[in-house]
Amino acid sequence: MAHGGRRYQYSVVRDVGGPGYADVALVRFPAPHGMFERLLHHERDDALVLAHRTFRPMLDFTEMEAYAAQLERAAEHGNEGTLGCFVETEQRDDGVVRVALYERWFDGRHLWCEQLALRDFDAAEPDALVASTEFLTELQAWAADRNEQREDGYIEAVVGEQDRAERAAERDDAARQLAEILKAHNTAQDID
Repeated sequence: MAHGGRRYQYSVVRDVGGPGYADVALVRFPAPHGMFERLLHHERDDALVLAHRTFRPMLDFTEMEAYAAQLERAAEHGNEGTLGCFVETEQRDDGVVRVALYERWFDGRHLWCEQLALRDFDAAEPDALVASTEFLTELQAWAADRNEQREDGYIEAVVGEQDRAERAAERDDAARQLAEILKAHNTAQDID
């Protein structure tokens, strides 16, 4: 079982802009709290796009669907609390309890999962409760730290993308203004 509460909801969003292009994205947003928030169906300003690609549906249909399927798997793991770092405990048939730390991430093309730590505890041992609880606590702290680092990376990426978009818009505006000035200057000289 995964430990820790689910703080976010994940979904795959498709924005089809006609036959020319389609955007497919993995979007994360805060999970609703309370009945009224679940009933209100309004756009969330705090949604975060975690992965995104644009396709030409008529030409890239198979690739687009494969990408969407990867995002769906990532969204399922996110909604189950098994995206990022998470701790699982498993009772085996031989009286042993296994405690493991995993990290699952989407690299832009594929979903990956890596086991970072693992330890088995024999329930019959006298110190099993203390040792397993200490190990579990250590892994939970490790997972929280890694998830915080990943969250910082998401935020930095969003801020970087917003900065790039602002610079591009400013550059386009400056180019438009310069073109208008040059056009007016060129037209004024043609009259003389």
